[in-house]
Amino acid sequence: MRQRSGPSREGAAEAIEGGATSGRALPHQGQTGNQGNGKRKAAMGIDRKHVLIACAIAGAVLGLVLAVLQAAGAFPTSDLHGMPTGASRSTGFMLAMAPLLAAWGFTIHLRCSDAQIARYLKANAALCIAWLLIVTLKYPTGNDHLVSIMWYLYYVPMLLTSTFSLFSAMRASALDRMPVTSYAKRAVLAIDAALIALVLTNNLHHVVFRFSFDDPLWSGSYTYGPGYWVVLGWIITQIVLFFACSFAAARRQLRSAFVPMALIVGVLGTYTVLYILRFLIGSNLALAYSILLISCLEIALDLGILPSYYWRESMFSALPFNLRILSRTGKVALHTALFQPSAHDDALHSMLLQSDLSRRSISSFRTTAVPHTLFRGYNVTGGSALLAEDVTAIDDRRETLEQQQDSLRAHNELLKHRHAIDSVLYRTQQERALIDEIEQTLAAKTRRIDELLSDLPRGNDPQSLAKRRERLTEVKLLIAYCKRKGGLVLAGKSDPAFNRERLQLVFNETAADLRTLGIDCAALVDVKRVLPASTVSVLYDCLYDFAAAAFAASNPILMLFVSDKAEAGEGEGSGDGVAAGRQQRRVVEMRAALEAEESAQTEGYTRSLEELRRVLERRNVRFALDIAPDGATLAVQVSEGEGVA
Repeated sequence: MRQRSGPSREGAAEAIEGGATSGRALPHQGQTGNQGNGKRKAAMGIDRKHVLIACAIAGAVLGLVLAVLQAAGAFPTSDLHGMPTGASRSTGFMLAMAPLLAAWGFTIHLRCSDAQIARYLKANAALCIAWLLIVTLKYPTGNDHLVSIMWYLYYVPMLLTSTFSLFSAMRASALDRMPVTSYAKRAVLAIDAALIALVLTNNLHHVVFRFSFDDPLWSGSYTYGPGYWVVLGWIITQIVLFFACSFAAARRQLRSAFVPMALIVGVLGTYTVLYILRFLIGSNLALAYSILLISCLEIALDLGILPSYYWRESMFSALPFNLRILSRTGKVALHTALFQPSAHDDALHSMLLQSDLSRRSISSFRTTAVPHTLFRGYNVTGGSALLAEDVTAIDDRRETLEQQQDSLRAHNELLKHRHAIDSVLYRTQQERALIDEIEQTLAAKTRRIDELLSDLPRGNDPQSLAKRRERLTEVKLLIAYCKRKGGLVLAGKSDPAFNRERLQLVFNETAADLRTLGIDCAALVDVKRVLPASTVSVLYDCLYDFAAAAFAASNPILMLFVSDKAEAGEGEGSGDGVAAGRQQRRVVEMRAALEAEESAQTEGYTRSLEELRRVLERRNVRFALDIAPDGATLAVQVSEGEGVA
């Protein structure tokens, strides 16, 4: 019996379903999982009792036919007390051999664990029975042509039994897994069919046997033609291939079993040579060939070269699984050698019986009473099967994985916490950087506010009140500037794009702030493109510098207009003019016009505008500033994307 290393769960399932349900063993080493399924499907509905009845009926019918022929005196009575000297005189032995062959075929159904090999071997038994029947019916026949046809029919079982034996050895050695094997089998069957057709049509061409029906002794005076040697050579080739494949299928310790098989083949070869040389021309070839063939196959089965188990109990006990078969009442009917009874068996059996196996083919469960063991229940005919699997290694691995998972989960939480801290720290740094940027941008204005507030007049006389009002008004203007400038810096970080509507809103709010300070102001924006926040910030600085100079004017009126255009040339601002360049680009232009009463202008008004010029010269802008006694005009151009404040 073959041993396997490392049985799998799938093998256990196949063993349970194949062994317990249909009474067959595990698939042989040359049988795949799908083939095992085919085995079970083929065996479905085939009961041992039915096979036994069929074999018994066939043997009884064959024996009855032979007995009737013997009683009718169709051929001489055989002598059962000695070795027969002719084929017709061995009828008694054939009468006994036919039921034995049928019984042997039935044992193949029980013992062979591979469905395909079992079919091949049972076909051999059936062919041998048919051969014996042909021999039995041949000699009472008086028609020479019919006798010759029956003679030719000898070679049908001779060819096919060697073919089926070869196929069994190929199956046992796992050669059928190779794609080329199917083509090889078809080629072998095609050669068999051609040779059978050649033999059966010998009366037309006499290529196999040469004789003449005009000779009354033709059945003994024939000669062998070239076709006979082809048939004989093909049979010998298949026998040699059978031994080669069987040798490959056997394990090293089983190869010594080829000694008795080789002896049998040697006997068969010697018998064949003597038969061809006419020394044993009166012997029963069918009987001798059948005995030697079945003996050789039986040795291969008993020694494990072909997959075989003696009985289902021994087969089941040898399974490498902790498996038991339970009746419907929960009693153990069969069990493997690995099964060890325990005090928890009754509870396990109750749990299995309570599970709904009629609807599910497999039911898995575990219990704390039997640690590190997984139980699987299977629904089989007449009861259920319970498989116990040792899952200690799996449990240890699961525990290790759970520990690793806990460690990874704690590490993940640590990373999340660290990420949250880093995010808060990053936001804090960004906010600090933004505050620093705003403070740096507004540093000059805030210093001016501190200077104005620290130098406010303390008196309540009209002159002090007027001077204090003027300084507070400038402080208000600076605060409005800081507010708007800070908003532009924040916008540059979050939403740096300014379209026409948004830019109009900025300048309208600035105009409103100036009107509250006594400067009559209006703004108009007409831009076609979206402007960056840096460009808007530069325009805003220029606007407030110009508005600050308007405080020195009397009754000032300030008008603003912002637009964008494509400039024909690229150049640099120099003084009051704008130099033309040679490359076209988009620029944003702000025009501001200041009107005031000429008679009320003071020296501070002129000084403020000159200071405005110096401030604009320090900025990276092109500008044009015209100063008149009754007002001033300012034109500032900034290229798109330019934002140096």
